[in-house]
Amino acid sequence: MGDEEARFFLPLEFDQEARSADAWHSNSYEMLARLRDGATIEQARAQNDALNQALIDESTIPNARQLLEDTRFATAVVATTDDLVSDVRPTLYMLWAGVVFVLLIGCVNIANLMLARSQNRLGEIATRMALGAPRGRVARQIVTESLVMSLIGGGLGILAGLLVLRLLTGLGLDRLPRGTEIGVNTTIVGFTILIAVVTGLLFAAIPAVDVLRRDLSSVFRAEGRSATASRGAVALRNTLVTGQVALAFVLLVAAGLMLMSFRAALAVPPGFDSRGLATAYFSLPTVRYSDADARRTFVGELLRDAQSVPALAAATVTSNVPFSGNESSSVIMPEGYTPPPGESFLSPLQTVVGPAYFQTMGIELLEGRDFDWSDGPDQTRAVVLDRWLARRYWPNESPLGRRMLVDAVPGDESITEENYYTVIGVVETIKQNDLTAPNEEHAGAYYFSALQRPRTSNALVARAREGADPSLLIPGIREVVSRIDPELPLFDVRTMDERIAESLADRRTPMTLLLVFAGVALFLAIIGIYGALAYTVTRRMREMGIRIALGSAPGGIFGLVLGHGIRIAVVGLLLGVLASAALTGVVGSLLFGIEPLDPLVLTSVALVLGASAIAACLVPAWHATRVDPITALTPG
Repeated sequence: MGDEEARFFLPLEFDQEARSADAWHSNSYEMLARLRDGATIEQARAQNDALNQALIDESTIPNARQLLEDTRFATAVVATTDDLVSDVRPTLYMLWAGVVFVLLIGCVNIANLMLARSQNRLGEIATRMALGAPRGRVARQIVTESLVMSLIGGGLGILAGLLVLRLLTGLGLDRLPRGTEIGVNTTIVGFTILIAVVTGLLFAAIPAVDVLRRDLSSVFRAEGRSATASRGAVALRNTLVTGQVALAFVLLVAAGLMLMSFRAALAVPPGFDSRGLATAYFSLPTVRYSDADARRTFVGELLRDAQSVPALAAATVTSNVPFSGNESSSVIMPEGYTPPPGESFLSPLQTVVGPAYFQTMGIELLEGRDFDWSDGPDQTRAVVLDRWLARRYWPNESPLGRRMLVDAVPGDESITEENYYTVIGVVETIKQNDLTAPNEEHAGAYYFSALQRPRTSNALVARAREGADPSLLIPGIREVVSRIDPELPLFDVRTMDERIAESLADRRTPMTLLLVFAGVALFLAIIGIYGALAYTVTRRMREMGIRIALGSAPGGIFGLVLGHGIRIAVVGLLLGVLASAALTGVVGSLLFGIEPLDPLVLTSVALVLGASAIAACLVPAWHATRVDPITALTPG
């Protein structure tokens, strides 16, 4: 709650100038509309297309229709639900799959437990049925016991959910669509109870069917000989445990892939030195800063007085801080450049920066120079291009000294000398909002001087001295701003490393949850293997006693039980590999810098799960070697 910012809403009004054809391209609004009853998205899209065609004819730009067709201009009309979840739908599906897998593994454990319990109670149940107890009543008892157990587990799950939800708030839960509304409500409680009932019925069905289909006479005969469990029951338990191992393998692989993908994203260089940078936005009220000179004066005083802040090495201003979610783009092209037919206009990212911006940010200067205090309003209008944009227009020569056309397109009759800016430098291309954004999605970037194009909305970028904590700069900067303008607040105050970390929340959150799911799945799989083998050893005590009495060495008994557990694990691992291969399309869309079937991840998961399975087998195998033949062969 402490990080929330106060917000208020103002009505959006368009004056006559904003409604003119000349201003149609100068906006960055999104429209929200409610369809009439019975209307469809396709109808709304068709009406918007028709409206666009009519407006194009009113444009004052020569050949506007051809230009817009070349840029493939269109109004994107989509359903609000699709717009909200389009980017996170695969992540949500994957998390749902993780929940289902963990639920299935848990159900398998409970089913094995219920099956083992029913095996131990065969004599009791057979006696009751022989004395006239209806089969339906016995089945209801088994189902009732199972339902009580599952409902208790569901209640504990709700309590655990309340605790986990608090922990998730620090993992970027608010970045999910309507994430701030996520909570434990009556719907969640009802759904949890429903799942508990359904799973209770499912894992009660296996022991109930096994008990009710048995031949009573065979049960009594087996009781007299202290025989082992039926082959069918043993095979069923082994199958269930094998499925557990396979499901755990898939979850561990998914978690491993997400972890490696996250590490690959962290390793991507942003194009600047983020260490030691502190950032904060401020907005100059137009009432007190109505003209360009007032804004330039404020920026000058701010950057001059900021030098008095302890531990500050450098400071500058910018219109858009990388990884802040803010960005602006506009068409720019070389003087005299005419796009060939079918080529779209470029609309690179536009940023207005103060003196020594690139030096302060740690952005490499490839050619020319940085902005300085000499780039004022009375000097030649200057622009700095990034590497991508410079190579786009001048692949084999230097752009220094060339002029760029800004805020206009070729053929526009209103073009003046103020629309031309001279290239004074070329800097390295940087990541703006996403470390994992493909290079082919980048459309270039260019920078103006804040002294030539002063703005009301700006951000201060301050670099701390070597070894100093950048967050400690903020109190001193607030004091400086307060001295210049006591009514001016700073907002969105963060270090650059915090911004980059927040930009990866969409990857960090599912990765963390999958790691938790995988850890739970691994634990349940180990418990399942251990339980199955321990029960098998208990049921085969007579056999083990006979083997030992006939001269079998403890090592042979140990290997017998251990081999049984290893066979279950190996089959489960093989099924897990096949399942992982089948799910590559789902997981692959969420990965960065790693293949869905990465050999290192598959091998590591197989080794971890295999070693865990062997560890789970050791105790039952050791117990098997300690069987006393006399005790095992003594009736009763």
